[in-house]
Amino acid sequence: MSAQFSFESLRQVNEFGGKLARGKRKVRRPIVTKRPMHLILKSSFAVGKYSLLQKQNAFFVSALVARLAARFGIRIYEFSNNGNHLHLLVQCRDRNGFRNFNRTLSALIARFVTGARKGKALVSKFWDAIPFTRVVEWGRDFFFAKNYVLHNQLEAAGRVPYSPRDTRVPWHLGRDGG
Repeated sequence: MSAQFSFESLRQVNEFGGKLARGKRKVRRPIVTKRPMHLILKSSFAVGKYSLLQKQNAFFVSALVARLAARFGIRIYEFSNNGNHLHLLVQCRDRNGFRNFNRTLSALIARFVTGARKGKALVSKFWDAIPFTRVVEWGRDFFFAKNYVLHNQLEAAGRVPYSPRDTRVPWHLGRDGG
C-alpha cells in the first residue's frame, strides 16, 4: 500500500498558507475555535496608488474588517494595515465563518483597491498567495503575537523603524513574507 497523507498528522500543524502552500497538495486549513489565529494577507501589487495605506483604501479596509468580523462572528484582538500586507490576530466561532471572512475580505479589498468589476477584470493577481494563518497558543505565544501586530502598526505609522522579523518575536514569520 502506498503512503498516503494522514489527517492525524494535520492536527500537529499550526501554520497554513502563504508561501508554505505553494506546490503542496490541498488540505484543510487548521482552524481552532478555542484559540486565536494570526492571519496575514500579502500583496506585492499593493504599492503606490494601490497601497492599502492610501487614505481612501485605509478607511475602506478598516471599516470592512470590522463589518465582516461582526457578520461572520470573528473576534479581532489586533489589526495592522502595513500598506502591502495586513496582520490580524483573530478568533473565530466556527470554520465556515472564518472561511467566509477570509474569502470575502480578500475579494472585496482587491476589487475596491484595483477598481476591478464585471467587464473590467484585473490583469494580474492582487494577492501573492492564499492567506497565511498560524494558530496561537494562549499565554506567552499570544502575548508575542499581539506585540508583533502592534509593532507592525507602529512601523506602518512611521513611529518605529523597520527591524528584521526574527529579532522582534521568538518565532520567525519571514518565510511567508509577512
